Amino acid sequence: MVKAAVMSEPGKLEVKSFDLPKVAENAMLVRIKACGVCGTDVHLFRGHMKSTPFPIIPGHEFSGTVEELGPKANESLNVRGGELHGGDRVTVVPGLPCGKCYYCRNLPHYPNLCTNRLIYGVSRTCERPPHLYGGYAEYIYIEPGSWVYKLPDGMSFEVAALAEPMAVATRALERAFAPGVPFAGMGFGVGATVVVQGTGAIGLLTIAAAKVAGAGKVIAVERVKQRLRMAKRMGADEVVDMRELRTQEERVRRVLELTDGVGADVVVECTGVPAAVPEGLEMVRRGGKYVEVGHFTDPGGVEIRPHVICYKDMDVLGSWVYPLTQFREALAVLNSGRFPFKDIFTHRFKIENALKAIQASEKGECIKAMIAP
Repeated sequence: MVKAAVMSEPGKLEVKSFDLPKVAENAMLVRIKACGVCGTDVHLFRGHMKSTPFPIIPGHEFSGTVEELGPKANESLNVRGGELHGGDRVTVVPGLPCGKCYYCRNLPHYPNLCTNRLIYGVSRTCERPPHLYGGYAEYIYIEPGSWVYKLPDGMSFEVAALAEPMAVATRALERAFAPGVPFAGMGFGVGATVVVQGTGAIGLLTIAAAKVAGAGKVIAVERVKQRLRMAKRMGADEVVDMRELRTQEERVRRVLELTDGVGADVVVECTGVPAAVPEGLEMVRRGGKYVEVGHFTDPGGVEIRPHVICYKDMDVLGSWVYPLTQFREALAVLNSGRFPFKDIFTHRFKIENALKAIQASEKGECIKAMIAP
């Protein structure tokens, strides 16, 4: 029997047992070694995502070992890093585009825009066999067509479980690239100044990605003490402590002081708090870029001044998930050895305590929680 934490409905999470599934010839079974707890999991638990197909096993940030491999799995899976064998260490891109919707047919280079994405731990119910479609379990069943990345030698399972949020972070940063002309001050480039609003897991990984990509100065804006400390460890050169600078005007003034009075080349919003947006727009220099990645769900609106965008001749860019290839960049940054990525996980829980992991994440008691079977 296989243990898994199941959300049967919003607000209800309990441990259930399932039979170990028979693996089809074109699929595989992965033994979970580590699974990150994401803010999305909290939103699922609270019923904020109306399309959730309950019951569901949550968990889309996972790594593990190949337990069983169907004889045609290497042909049916999109494997990166060489042919798969039993025991190989892997992580899996959780989302798979449908291939049939308007965006898949007309904008295939934007698979993240697919309106019918099947996502392990988010949009795959556990109601029917083989049941095991989420990372809060001892095993996960991987369907044909899934993208599988073999882990770099020496990378721990815990660090590998950050591949999905790092994919979100690196893609958000890449939205600020201006291919071919970064030297002209038209986007992110070597030596650029980057402000990261919010230093939860995505914000911290964005800081690290910016430094690995050559940012000259990274400024983190945050109010939680342990996150401010971790931001420095992840490469932030300066921190703007919201406990000390309590108003938007004070924080904007501080960013201007740290950027020779002009503002940041790039500001990335990672808080998911609407009030952060007008503040961040004020922190961007004229001709700069503002990247919105924090509002994966809709917590409401906020008033902005369109004149600021017009006057600054700035780009405001959305970043929704990532392309399937993004795990390549994510794993490269995680494998750089530059920062203590493993320490982003401050709390670890067994499957039996998955509810406590959700609660700790929701209350902000941890930087990031992990389910470790």
